Amino acid sequence: MEENLKVDYDYMEAFNLGYELAKELKLISPMFKNIDLGNSRMQAMKTGMEEYNKEITLNKNLSLNNSKIIPKKHKNRDNENGNELLI
Repeated sequence: MEENLKVDYDYMEAFNLGYELAKELKLISPMFKNIDLGNSRMQAMKTGMEEYNKEITLNKNLSLNNSKIIPKKHKNRDNENGNELLI
């Protein structure tokens, strides 16, 4: 089921600005934690920063879960049979 949502242009612009700001500054957490967010534009910027943070966290978790450790094969020259040892 598809819903049509209308987003205020100013809110969307501020959200995107917050997202891009967090991306450019490589912010780990939002900048506006302790600021009074009575202003809807500031709230939208904070929400955009939080969204960037969530996406980065999700991408890190996905990349950690998808990585596989593959043992390398090394020949031990001291091994009298010349067999490969997994280290």
